[in-house]
Amino acid sequence: MPMKMPEIPYIHAVYDRQYRVFRKLLGSALVSNVANPILFLFAFGFGMGSFIDTMAGMSYMTFVVAGMVWYSAAFASSFETSIGAFTRYFLQKNWDAILSTPVTLAELMMGEILWASVKALFSAICVLIVGWMWGGVPVTFGPLITFPIVFLGSICFACAGLVATAYAKGYEFFAYFFTFWVTPMFVFCGVFFEISRFPDAVQYIAWAFPMTHLIAAIRPLIAGTAIDPALIALHTVYIVVFSAAAFAIAHRKLRQRLYD
Repeated sequence: MPMKMPEIPYIHAVYDRQYRVFRKLLGSALVSNVANPILFLFAFGFGMGSFIDTMAGMSYMTFVVAGMVWYSAAFASSFETSIGAFTRYFLQKNWDAILSTPVTLAELMMGEILWASVKALFSAICVLIVGWMWGGVPVTFGPLITFPIVFLGSICFACAGLVATAYAKGYEFFAYFFTFWVTPMFVFCGVFFEISRFPDAVQYIAWAFPMTHLIAAIRPLIAGTAIDPALIALHTVYIVVFSAAAFAIAHRKLRQRLYD
């Protein structure tokens, strides 16, 4: 049976439900999604920055800001559609209730992804603001141009989180997800130093992760240095293809678990 075309009101209804819950838990959400990356930014930007003046042709603080923008966005969106979504699906049974309405599984997933991406964008903007206050973000239009790229990248990480949710049988599964997906991006994808410092084999692995492409796309925009539109377009195509593939895998597996 062909999949029904998703309807925006149903997607928005799922998004609105998550937003209402977020408002009630605003304090804890801000601590986990904003304070944590800002602490890393402070520690590495000022701590390591006292030993490293420049990297990749920009101040080390500016270099780290771009990396922490993606760390905050990746963590926020991945967490929301992995552990957060699994809790709503497995423990709270919210998905069962939603799917008993005319909302389809694809619309439910899109609503979850939309909310996770908006939440991730909020976290990234907070990091950019703090980075600007600490002198790591030049006053140019470049950082504003990063917003749509950050939103697109957050969709990618949210889709990956749903893949983890689709295959998870318990919370212990997410230890593998964060250990072998989120943590390697944090370490190997150019958050704190250039990936060119790694051996060639590690560099190939790093470029397989979407965060490497996303950091490469926004770092020149944040720094106000020369950009290559063709390279940004190439990075964007990779992210779109990765997101579409992850969404398809998650949808197929969730459909099997929910209906078969």
